[in-house]
Amino acid sequence: MAKKELFWTLLIKSVKTLVVLFTLFAIGFFVDSLPFASPLPFISFRLPVSVFLNAVVSLLAIIVFVKFGAEAAPAVDGLLDFVPKAGELAGNVAKILSLLFAYYAFQDAVFPFIADFEWIYQSVFLGFTLFFLVRAGLLVYYASEEISKFLVGVLRPYKAAAPGETKGS
Repeated sequence: MAKKELFWTLLIKSVKTLVVLFTLFAIGFFVDSLPFASPLPFISFRLPVSVFLNAVVSLLAIIVFVKFGAEAAPAVDGLLDFVPKAGELAGNVAKILSLLFAYYAFQDAVFPFIADFEWIYQSVFLGFTLFFLVRAGLLVYYASEEISKFLVGVLRPYKAAAPGETKGS
């Protein structure tokens, strides 16, 4: 598949993901603005229906974003052919971004139930984030020679002359 086709495939998947995320966040905003959703308790008085529904919408958004990372991996592999496992690296970055979003998205739904144990919530997110960060770092480390060759090739102002030729001829 040509790089141009891979680029268009990646662009289509990106726009599709943005449309779905926009729709989900519009739903979340609408639910949050409903005057009768805020005071209505869901499981207990500490968890209003609006907070619960926003947590569900956020979970769906995270699933969509992680799925995008998985679907985009082959296109990223083809576009960044100088980076071995570039698609896997992009997937790990998508998971890290999803974890950062999830940390803030679920606080309102979880913190009322773990008043004195917020550190557990933070530790879980720190552990998962470090796990995916280490995986991404190791992928870059293993690909460092190929990345270096590509960067030096881009920065090199001339190509090596063929045997028997002189530079400039």
